[in-house]
Amino acid sequence: MYQFIDSQEALTEFVNNIRLCEWIVIDTEFIREKTYYPQLCLIQIAADEHLACIDPIALDDLSELYAVFNDTKVTKVFHAAQQDLEILYYGSGQVPAPIFDTQPAASILGIGEQIGYAGLVEKVLGVSLAKAESRTDWSRRPLSKAQLEYAIDDVRYLQQLYPIITEKLKKGDRLDWPSRDFKRLTDPATYQLNARTRWQKVKGLQHLKPQQLSILRELAAWREEEAAERNRPRRWIIGDEVLVDLARIQPANTNAIAEIRGVSPDQAKRYAAVWLAGIEAGRKAPKEDWPVMKRQQKPNPSTDALAEMLMLVIRLEAEKQGITASAIASKKQVVSMLQDERETLSDDWRGGLVNDVMMQVRKGELVLGVAGGKAQLISRL
Repeated sequence: MYQFIDSQEALTEFVNNIRLCEWIVIDTEFIREKTYYPQLCLIQIAADEHLACIDPIALDDLSELYAVFNDTKVTKVFHAAQQDLEILYYGSGQVPAPIFDTQPAASILGIGEQIGYAGLVEKVLGVSLAKAESRTDWSRRPLSKAQLEYAIDDVRYLQQLYPIITEKLKKGDRLDWPSRDFKRLTDPATYQLNARTRWQKVKGLQHLKPQQLSILRELAAWREEEAAERNRPRRWIIGDEVLVDLARIQPANTNAIAEIRGVSPDQAKRYAAVWLAGIEAGRKAPKEDWPVMKRQQKPNPSTDALAEMLMLVIRLEAEKQGITASAIASKKQVVSMLQDERETLSDDWRGGLVNDVMMQVRKGELVLGVAGGKAQLISRL
């Protein structure tokens, strides 16, 4: 059984029942198709025998619930936590911590790389979850019984998964492996607006020259701040293709802006001054301050061959741990390591598994060989 909570009195009673729990399971439902910031529509919680769907649309004050989320003595359990943590950060100004995310934990256990919640429930618990409500508009009221049942299942089974997964991690001495992932997820900087770096995600930027990228940086930063202030999707302010054309063409006046495909007369009139100012600022930026877009170069034959060999090393180490090689690294990441002349792959659990052995291979201390019909690493010492 679960509660549907849409009154302050019921919320207070529920919070009083769960505030001393050592861990609680959290999921959220939200929409953001028409807004910059996600609109929180439902919060599902499981804590001991207490399960609830909480309606933030009906409630004026969630502060006592956020106090539990931000209590450092309570572990908050999620699956694929980043979007849930983002919306809770926007709600309270804090990122809930400490957390446990079953998605990276499942990867460490070899259950699946970036596995979805339904897939994890089916693999571990043998339960097939309904998918009929996956496209629900969670902002509409009233919510049906079927919608609420679908929503509560997101914490009902996660509450069962958490102790199973943590026990498996403990048995494999892997409980601390995902700690670096969790640290990133609970870092407020992960969710803070950084308008000056948004240019890196504009589609089509790869066709621009360095000075044009400087202009794009100014225009993309303006759009990000405008979208956040008006709480509208970026594309509703102006599309990526227009930003790229503005940076490439560098129109000198309102009439030239109005001739760019995709710019409406209203947009030309409203934004011409700020766009022209952004173009000028980007053009006048010192050359040493121009953005640099790191382009992945095609590896030369020797680098490609070494990357292939190191991928085999990774596969051998992954097989020992009962996980997939893709959970540790892709060939693209290995190529990047070699091209950047780095000695290590990463400084988290993934690197911890393979950094030393890859270095031994690169130094010639270990060589790939065949024994018993299987590829193996053989010491040359």
